[in-house]
Amino acid sequence: CGNFDGDTANDDRLQVRARVGRTGVPKEELIFASKTPIVEANRPNINDCPAKKLDEAKAYCRAKEGGKLIPSMACLVDFCFAGKGFAMNG
Repeated sequence: CGNFDGDTANDDRLQVRARVGRTGVPKEELIFASKTPIVEANRPNINDCPAKKLDEAKAYCRAKEGGKLIPSMACLVDFCFAGKGFAMNG
């Protein structure tokens, strides 16, 4: 999902979202005939969590949840958007 300029620093998930928006590529710019509709919910979205904080959230939530390979979305969202203290109580 990068822009193929050879600079991996600007291919971060949040930077890509800043370029293409929250609902993806505009219909008139698609290379395929159709697009799966994207519905935006009125709640925090894990895709808006900065990469470094999301990595911290994953490590914390894995440990909190007994070493699960894939931590719960609830824990990740709590950590990213409300803080570690809130995630501790979740």
